Amino acid sequence: MTDLVVADLAAVVYSSGKVFDGLSAGRLDTENFLRSGDLTGVTSRSDLALLEDLRDASQFIIDTRDRSIDAAYVRDVNAQLTRSAALHPGRFRRDDDRIGVSTPFGRHEPAAPDVVGVQRIVDRAMEEPDTSEQALDLFVHLAKAQPLMDGNKRTAILVANALVIREQPPRTLTVPVDEQDPTAARRFTELLARAYVFDEHDGIKHLLREQGFAPVAPHGSDRSSS
Repeated sequence: MTDLVVADLAAVVYSSGKVFDGLSAGRLDTENFLRSGDLTGVTSRSDLALLEDLRDASQFIIDTRDRSIDAAYVRDVNAQLTRSAALHPGRFRRDDDRIGVSTPFGRHEPAAPDVVGVQRIVDRAMEEPDTSEQALDLFVHLAKAQPLMDGNKRTAILVANALVIREQPPRTLTVPVDEQDPTAARRFTELLARAYVFDEHDGIKHLLREQGFAPVAPHGSDRSSS
């Protein structure tokens, strides 16, 4: 299995933080933070909390590549988000927890899935023909279901990455984003909203299929597979 460090997932951390939670630190600042803890360019407590959470969750999916991806794994990924997400990270929400997302097409408030429902989402994704399609299905349907109290999109993209970083060679799945052009992120957000509200899953999957996957370029030197 290829040795990985958390900085290898810098693109995942930066893109998800930027698009999902308004991270203001730049791409290089994010990479430097993940590599060494350098706070240059991290200018707010909210950015720091977000980056620390995404760092810890990324380290978790690297360290647990031998674990099965199931409902408990989804919960445990979310449990790493202790600073910037829910008051009780790692807890599936209940029916009386009114969790939803405002979109340009209206409010998305799905019914709360229990652990069996989350497991059904995972099982359905694993029926897809290859790892790429499994990862896309995991991301779209976990994000859409909103099974956790907060950090659902972050959790969904991290769980999807937990799958593709196990490949040989490992890959990442990132959210389309361009520091100089907000169009890519806006298009992603619109297509994800259409998946939420209109059950139009093909558009967001196509976008991520075309733009989201990339091979991991390991940081450091003399790294090899074992």
